[in-house]
Amino acid sequence: MVIVASGSGGCQQKQTTNPVVNQLDKNVGQKMLDIYKQVKTYDHHPVYEVEFSQDACGYEILINDVPLHRYLLPGSANEQRIQINDHLLKTGKQEMTIRLFPPMLSDGSWSPTLVDASAFKIKVIHHQSKDALEDYKQVFEFSTSNQPGTEKFMASGQKFFEFKGFFYAQIPYQLEGWQNSADLRQENQDQLLKEAVTAYNNFRNVLIKKDVNAYGILMYDKEVEIAKAYYWSTPLDSKERWNEMRDAVLEKREILPLKNFKMVLYAGGKVVALQPTDERYKDYLSAIHAQTADEDIQVSFLLHKKAGSNELTPIR
Repeated sequence: MVIVASGSGGCQQKQTTNPVVNQLDKNVGQKMLDIYKQVKTYDHHPVYEVEFSQDACGYEILINDVPLHRYLLPGSANEQRIQINDHLLKTGKQEMTIRLFPPMLSDGSWSPTLVDASAFKIKVIHHQSKDALEDYKQVFEFSTSNQPGTEKFMASGQKFFEFKGFFYAQIPYQLEGWQNSADLRQENQDQLLKEAVTAYNNFRNVLIKKDVNAYGILMYDKEVEIAKAYYWSTPLDSKERWNEMRDAVLEKREILPLKNFKMVLYAGGKVVALQPTDERYKDYLSAIHAQTADEDIQVSFLLHKKAGSNELTPIR
């Protein structure tokens, strides 16, 4: 859900006396600050999360065929938890997909197959947004199995493992999301790739120029849905979110060139992403990323075409 990492960028505020630009800044900012007015409050505010861990394998988690998290680096991950409400569009059956990949070895090379020690487990829990996590309820669980009578992963020696399962989510909101978006599988794929590259480069230029106004305009529809999914219904919620986004745009960082990527379709062909093929960044879900003096930053950018539109715009 996070677009870029937060950072301190107050010293880089745009300085101008142009009244038209200042009015645009005011209008865009106010529109973002007013998002909370579109968020309903309910008797209950369930927050759904995945809790997972892995050993000796890379993995990718998708909810309703939309990527949530990918990890392909060496080592094992301690138990992690990620909120998933923005992947849940309405009450009902939700699909969980787990993909496991051969691990990176300690010498930096890749194992050709999954190994005996490969393992993964995940569960879906939910709790009220204001409640402690100790009060959660579990609605889904999956753990990889071993070969009978051994401690060896059942898919050891295979190049790939995939599991699909389902869980039921009861949520009070409903999001348009990608439900009625265009099926991009039906379009000319070469032309779609050109459109996606153009959209990614336009977004890169917004980040390079630190254009807060253009950023707000581009992300507005997506941010409305995220606010609804996480019940951000107060002026403070919208203010904190907008301040976080502005600071991220204004942070001092280098936006790296768009290169060495592939196009991937998700959500039954309704969502498209460009993803890096470079070994260093192959676990990133987007081919846009930035660097600061201290870290690499993954910049999420999933696109779709709204019903009745031929323009690729951000969806998550």
